[in-house]
Amino acid sequence: QRYGISGCMYRIYDLQKASMMKRFSAFLLDFILLIILTTGFMWLISAVTGYADYTSAIDNKMSEIEAKYDIPAISEEYKIDLNQYDILSKEEKEKYPAEVRAAFDACIEEINSNDDINHTYVMIISLTILMVSLSLFLATFLLEFVVPLILKNGQTVGKKVFALAVMRIDGVRVTPVIMFVRSILGKYTVEIMIPVIILLMLFFGVGSIVTLAVIPLILIFELILVIATKTNSFIHDVLSSTVLVDLPSQMIFDSVKAKLEYQARIHSEDAKKAKY
Repeated sequence: QRYGISGCMYRIYDLQKASMMKRFSAFLLDFILLIILTTGFMWLISAVTGYADYTSAIDNKMSEIEAKYDIPAISEEYKIDLNQYDILSKEEKEKYPAEVRAAFDACIEEINSNDDINHTYVMIISLTILMVSLSLFLATFLLEFVVPLILKNGQTVGKKVFALAVMRIDGVRVTPVIMFVRSILGKYTVEIMIPVIILLMLFFGVGSIVTLAVIPLILIFELILVIATKTNSFIHDVLSSTVLVDLPSQMIFDSVKAKLEYQARIHSEDAKKAKY
């Protein structure tokens, strides 16, 4: 038993939610570690798949076609490169001499219709998505699933440093299956990869700008959950029926039976004290 600020007694098996400041601090530390580990995995996957060779190949082929139409010299003279010209409106392009427009247009058309460039570009997109998704998965798997299994009570490095823990909403210790749902299905699949895939699609020009609205919608939904739920839970906690708690002040039970037995014993002791 402990006493709150007002002097009212509460049970240590009651929910002792972690403060938002400690939660944010733990998140920030875990996020930094996730970025570092993800970057390392991306470098490793890039070396294994020969990603740099594909980027070099497409750069060399495009340089070869640009040289054919004397684009480097034209770009230097008119202070505009091929990419800048390509996004100009028809009216803006009319400001340049006919021979300049003809060279740029012919070069762009040949690049767009070149099979080698198109094939290499598809490979670069595929490898980029593979590197990012696999690297994030491995980093998330290690930091959010393996490490908590080692440290116990669902603790990541950040949660360990700031004395936080993860438990089921009924006060029972989390299992590996629950941690997998929380970290992989919740955090990795919904909260990380959906926004990342959308940003990658937009970056490579293969997605609609409308899909970008999904990201703020996810953030708004997260905010609603934090405000509306009694446990101030995010998506990953709702999916796994878990809650983040302050470990020093929270009692976590091995099973529902153990919790019920403890509660019965405490209530019995209270009844005896009240009797005398």
